[in-house]
Amino acid sequence: MGIKLSTIETGSPVTLIISNKEKAMTMEANIKRFLKDDIALIAINLDTTQTLNFENVHIELEYSPEDGIPYVWRNVQIIYYQSEYILKTLSDGVKNNRRNSFRVGVGRNARMTIPGHGTLEVLVRDVSISGFSITDRRKELNLHSGDMVSIHFEDIGHILDLSGKVVRIEEHEEMIVYGFQITNLCKDLASYVTIKQRRKNS
Repeated sequence: MGIKLSTIETGSPVTLIISNKEKAMTMEANIKRFLKDDIALIAINLDTTQTLNFENVHIELEYSPEDGIPYVWRNVQIIYYQSEYILKTLSDGVKNNRRNSFRVGVGRNARMTIPGHGTLEVLVRDVSISGFSITDRRKELNLHSGDMVSIHFEDIGHILDLSGKVVRIEEHEEMIVYGFQITNLCKDLASYVTIKQRRKNS
């Protein structure tokens, strides 16, 4: 059973997942007000005065209630009109269990840079179009929700340079797993996830 866009409370944060055949990225936004059940004005949280162009890309909208599984609207349109970004959904939002989305296992070491703390080596656990996770077996990273990092690794002929924000921290007896939301464009990401998924299923 789907839900209407207007079910989201005004002011709520949402995530835009934007992709084409070569690249994928996420943007944070907030619902400003609703024009109809399926149309809303949004504020995009990006430090730029440049007008953003959303033509020729695929857009998904994700909304994460505080107490439940995220909802996703698959085919979303965004236009810029009279200094406002107008978002229109073409179908109802459906529950999106991230654990069942196109997340692929990696298991490779990466070079991670933490602003102000230098560079160190970490183990990349998995990657998806919108996020990645790393394993901290020594429990020495001491990251907090909202912290920003960058990682670099190569795998199956792809070069992955990903920037991310900590959105999930799972503490286990033998390790800490940090989940990140990707905040940059990475040319090889979409191809990498597709090929890894294909190999996994073959």
